[in-house]
Amino acid sequence: MLPGLVAAGGALLFGVNAWALDGAGALWRDSLPVSPQLVFVARLRVLCEVLFVATALTLVVAGVRAGGLPTSAELAALVATLVVVSLQVVARSMHWSVRRPFATDLESARATPAPPLVMVGYSAYLALTSTLTGMIFSTTAQADGPQWAILFAVPCLLAAVRRLLITSREWATPEARSRVIATVAAR
Repeated sequence: MLPGLVAAGGALLFGVNAWALDGAGALWRDSLPVSPQLVFVARLRVLCEVLFVATALTLVVAGVRAGGLPTSAELAALVATLVVVSLQVVARSMHWSVRRPFATDLESARATPAPPLVMVGYSAYLALTSTLTGMIFSTTAQADGPQWAILFAVPCLLAAVRRLLITSREWATPEARSRVIATVAAR
């Protein structure tokens, strides 16, 4: 469960509003002759890297604490948890970033990527889904072999990739991009 909560916490920093850090500079950046898909993939990649590293470090620390080498089922469950939870959180975060962007006052000491009540909702959703996913994979770790972790990981990964593809196509439309840019650039 811990890797999921770490991934959810990492996404809450700015992943749930991936364009918030651009602020007023979003207008300038969006005027550059760059493919919208390239911009989307760059944000996606950065968020994936941050969440994968944080989640992997959590798993390493937990593994050291547990002692001993994991069985093949435990190893498969750990890898599946790392990949699935991180990708689920990234997919949901990018979806929210395109669908519900917010302007952020980056000069405030209490700057958040969304209003407090929205952040509570995001936090609850991410904590619930990542905890449930972690619980499923902790159950598969008790199985006789790695096949159960892989069996549960495939549909979860397909669902996350599907959400990312839908969000990417939405971001590629000029209307969606201009709405996001106008929102995050406003103060």
